[in-house]
Amino acid sequence: MAPEFVLAFATGQKVEAKKSVEQFKDLELPRENTSRTADSEFSRHSSIQSVREKFVALVTRIDDKLHGDEKAHRWTIRHGFYANMGGFVLQPRESAAFPINGKQLHWLIKRGYVEYPKMTAKEVWDKSKADGFQKSLTCLQTGWFIIQIVGRAIQKLPITTLEITTLSFVLCTLVMFSQWANKPLDVESPTVLTSSNSIAEILIEAGNVASQPYKQTPLDFIDNQTPSWLTEVQPHLRFRTGPRMRPLPRFTNDRFPVIGAGPDAVFLFLFTMAYCGLHFVAWDFDFPTSVERYLWRVASIAIAACAFIFWVCETYQDGHRLGRWERWYAKLFHNERNGRIDTMEKWRRNRRFIPVWEVIVMTPVTVVYTLARTYIVVEVFLSQRSLPIGAFSTVQWSEFVPHF
Repeated sequence: MAPEFVLAFATGQKVEAKKSVEQFKDLELPRENTSRTADSEFSRHSSIQSVREKFVALVTRIDDKLHGDEKAHRWTIRHGFYANMGGFVLQPRESAAFPINGKQLHWLIKRGYVEYPKMTAKEVWDKSKADGFQKSLTCLQTGWFIIQIVGRAIQKLPITTLEITTLSFVLCTLVMFSQWANKPLDVESPTVLTSSNSIAEILIEAGNVASQPYKQTPLDFIDNQTPSWLTEVQPHLRFRTGPRMRPLPRFTNDRFPVIGAGPDAVFLFLFTMAYCGLHFVAWDFDFPTSVERYLWRVASIAIAACAFIFWVCETYQDGHRLGRWERWYAKLFHNERNGRIDTMEKWRRNRRFIPVWEVIVMTPVTVVYTLARTYIVVEVFLSQRSLPIGAFSTVQWSEFVPHF
């Protein structure tokens, strides 16, 4: 129904993985400088080395450049995805094991509770059940479909609403593949990290920040997996839920994407608007009735308008949740409140996660978007009952081959 929302989740997960890479830069293991050693040996003994020794030195230098990250166990975006999806499990002394994400793992390593996981990006990917051949075949099929649509447009053959809608889903799928290109798929066995400290010792040494009861894992004071449906939306809407195991044996998949205001957010906004705008291509298509054509136009405008309103409201409110606007104001005007902003971010997020004004604005927007999207999906199939004759014609590929 709404692949752009799935794409938003994929983009948010990629942003979090990239943040994890930046955070782990200060914890990377010392890298063996094999290339420098090879360079010095190569220059010092170049006059007496045999051809074989020179070749070995050259291969060593090339291998270090290509696989240096793996040799240094450098934290990559694959590690970030793997950690944030619960790939690492902490096993404290005399306590139940529970999953930890990248931010929590960084905190534990920095304080010496666990060792830096000596796990290369290749070893992380070995845990994935992703089938490269299946992905390649899917991309090949979708690519051929796009070529067919372009061919029909060039030869001025009718394109149906079903093809336009399928094309929009295909484009979302391809971008989704690119966002999740480094995310392991269907990992069944996590990596267990053992700590000689008990969870009580870790919490006591953390101080007052860890004094509050946790909702998911004992390390919620580092990162409580918010914002999510479980921790924010359900309590706010007063939904009744049954008792859950504590700590959680695995992370839930209901964390809302926090994309921020960087290039990823700009890309997602532009692509979302392009996806919604793709329905305007069928503005003058042949529909079974004129009423259906006008309803398609209204639905297309409604989808694009609702998506734009959602982006404006959510960007504004997300800036308040994370204290982004206050930080920008402090940087521009050198306000004295800058030192207090970071300590108040979590309080602001809990207090303003879903303000009243956002509920008032987004409720009708959600209703209109749902009705418009439902009509688009239904009309795609209803319009198949009466198609123009040219819709049954195939692309004449021979016309694209130069001939004299």
